[in-house]
Amino acid sequence: MTAEKAARSWVEESALRAAGAAAIPIPVPGAHTALTSAIEAYMIYHVAGIYGEKLTLGEALGLIPALGAGVVARKAATAVVGETVGWIPFAGWLLKGAASGGTAFAMGVAAVTYFEKKYPGRDAVPFETVSIKDWVKAALSHLGFKK
Repeated sequence: MTAEKAARSWVEESALRAAGAAAIPIPVPGAHTALTSAIEAYMIYHVAGIYGEKLTLGEALGLIPALGAGVVARKAATAVVGETVGWIPFAGWLLKGAASGGTAFAMGVAAVTYFEKKYPGRDAVPFETVSIKDWVKAALSHLGFKK
């Protein structure tokens, strides 16, 4: 299987994770933005791994803004939607989830494009995965959220 095909499949799964996480009502301002950023960093970490590259947590988080101004602008818009409309029961939660999932998907496509340009036509590389629970804990801690 090509790295591009495997990475795109991973991006789709990750976008669904981000959408689900954002749709959960958490009454803490900024919590969803931090959580979805951790999921997006996890996605980028795995996309890099599929291409045979090893990223640290900091490098994966650092790639989020580096993937393009359009993606960063969508990320900011998603944060605004999440912190305003997200408080409306049901409809707001669904809208917030859709916005976060769409942003994560766009960011994942940008990551695949980045690695595909850097390493065109590579085969997918099997690699050790980290549990999403451990990754999110580490990412939230890295972003300044304590236990």
